[in-house]
Amino acid sequence: PELADVPWEFLYDQRRNRFLAQSRRTPLVRYLDLPDPPRPLSVEGPLRLLVMISSPAGYPPLDAEREWSLLTEALAEPREQGRVVIERQAANMGMLRRRLRREEFHVFHFVGHGRYRTDWDDGVLVMEDDNRGPREVPGDELGGLLSEYDQTRLAVLNAGAGTLAGV
Repeated sequence: PELADVPWEFLYDQRRNRFLAQSRRTPLVRYLDLPDPPRPLSVEGPLRLLVMISSPAGYPPLDAEREWSLLTEALAEPREQGRVVIERQAANMGMLRRRLRREEFHVFHFVGHGRYRTDWDDGVLVMEDDNRGPREVPGDELGGLLSEYDQTRLAVLNAGAGTLAGV
């Protein structure tokens, strides 16, 4: 129990010289004991995905085009059949709020940097502000926003630990 609050992403095996979460043989999933049961994942019509790719100034660049290509190639057949709609936009909380008010998305997929802020005692995703600068978004802010929209069924957070350039 004393390890429950430790970010599993940082578990390191010194004997093997690697992080445990990076191994196919030791996938780690943190189970959250939530007071509400999970909602059904069924959707009507095509499955709609919103992909937000964050690449703020001052952070190491991501191969965003490769990530986008992998995702669109994996979903090519269901897209051609009209069963999946996928849209891409920059990772900006204001834009996300506006899109969620106007449109239904069943899956939110984030690609970008993330880290654990010990001073906040929370994990953050590094999104972009209106000038493409970094804006750290705590988990409760993003989770609170996504939970307000009944159509959201899944959030995929593809976030690696990033460092500020020059630090």
